[in-house]
Amino acid sequence: MTASPSMTLGLALDLGSEPAMGPVAAQLRRARPLLETAEQAGFDSVWLGESFHTRPEPFHLPSALLVLAHLAPLTTLGLGTGVLLVRAQDPDRLATEAALLDQLSGGRLVLGVGLGPPPLRGRFGGPDRAGGALLDTVLAGMRERWRDGGGAIPSPWRAGGPPVLVGGSGAAAVHRAVSAADGYYAATNYSDQVLARQASAYRDAGGTGTVAANRICVVDTDGDRARDHAVQHLGGLRDYYRSRGLWDVGRADGDPDPVLVGTPDEVVSRLRDHQRAGVSQIQVRVAPHGMPAEVARRTVALLGEHVLPRLGALPAGSREHDRSTS
Repeated sequence: MTASPSMTLGLALDLGSEPAMGPVAAQLRRARPLLETAEQAGFDSVWLGESFHTRPEPFHLPSALLVLAHLAPLTTLGLGTGVLLVRAQDPDRLATEAALLDQLSGGRLVLGVGLGPPPLRGRFGGPDRAGGALLDTVLAGMRERWRDGGGAIPSPWRAGGPPVLVGGSGAAAVHRAVSAADGYYAATNYSDQVLARQASAYRDAGGTGTVAANRICVVDTDGDRARDHAVQHLGGLRDYYRSRGLWDVGRADGDPDPVLVGTPDEVVSRLRDHQRAGVSQIQVRVAPHGMPAEVARRTVALLGEHVLPRLGALPAGSREHDRSTS
């Protein structure tokens, strides 16, 4: 039996095309104090999701690698994509740009990838092919290009290229994460039940890499105040997912909302549950559109002061014990 891994925290930034959010440059300027707070709090990375809008929307943007390249000299944090949508990517260009960003950042890039929705097929230079086989082809192609230079000019900072995490809510994603990648990635809208199932399956299949999950988060020393902030400021984010039928992925009646809201003690309890299932990193979305900046920074500071120090490795056998008594 092995111990459950220690857990790290990353900061997931929300950037969008909603006019009220202003130009992307202004959004990034407003994010600088939050990045600095995350560095001081002991976070290890900053993450950007990717989306291709057909109308103005408040969450995620295309070209996450380009924005991370802008952030690289502005922060010491690791840089991650959570996730790039492969259906919108030319595979050769993706491998080359990821290698370049890995070099520019001194080896700080982690590349989270997912397939992306069917409407992206054939758009933006991406392949017009269906199914997970496309993802397998792209993963293998990137490894080939990164190997000993492999035609990716310039070569990645790290031999073999940056670590790759694969997203997806089914068994095929777990198999791919074990066999063709360096870890697994769970999205914001995956229920705790799906997250636990996927993380446990990855570990049970011999996966030793990162299991990361993206979670909306509001923390306060007063739990009721944290929940009030969630009610006031997170409705737009939930509505965004619900309007697409994507909020309750795998959630059964009685399951908690897939958010981390409450006191530091309450959040630690939830994170320990994730950790027992095999999750090793949580990327917290603390500043979606509409969340006051001071609330977001307070959440990050409290996570650093009261939560991170309590997320060391769990004792050997804790996952097996939990499954046998559940």
